[in-house]
Amino acid sequence: MAKVLIVEDYPELRDFFKLLLELNKFEVKTAATGAELNSVLDTFIPDLILLDVMLGGENGRDICKQLKQTHKDIFIILISANHKLLVDYKECDADDVIEKPFNIDEVLTKIKKLLQKQNI
Repeated sequence: MAKVLIVEDYPELRDFFKLLLELNKFEVKTAATGAELNSVLDTFIPDLILLDVMLGGENGRDICKQLKQTHKDIFIILISANHKLLVDYKECDADDVIEKPFNIDEVLTKIKKLLQKQNI
């Protein structure tokens, strides 16, 4: 079972992603801040992270770049409603992006596509 960590400060969206992924047979943990993300990573190493770009004062792009330095094997998909923040996502080593508002099928397709690269 693939493991996904959702890092989203908006509780309703975080809960939505969690439910969606659990219904699709993923093991899911959540975090609302960069500090919570680091705490979760102490005990749960995900195969993929859904990471909001704007985390209430924290920059998800910076978090992504830092994570990729120590966790190169974890796929990271950035999420944002601001298209400009997603255009150059490769610069922060993200693997893909999801723009809000999003299509549920697109979210699942992007996650599954990345995970298939490692046969997860």
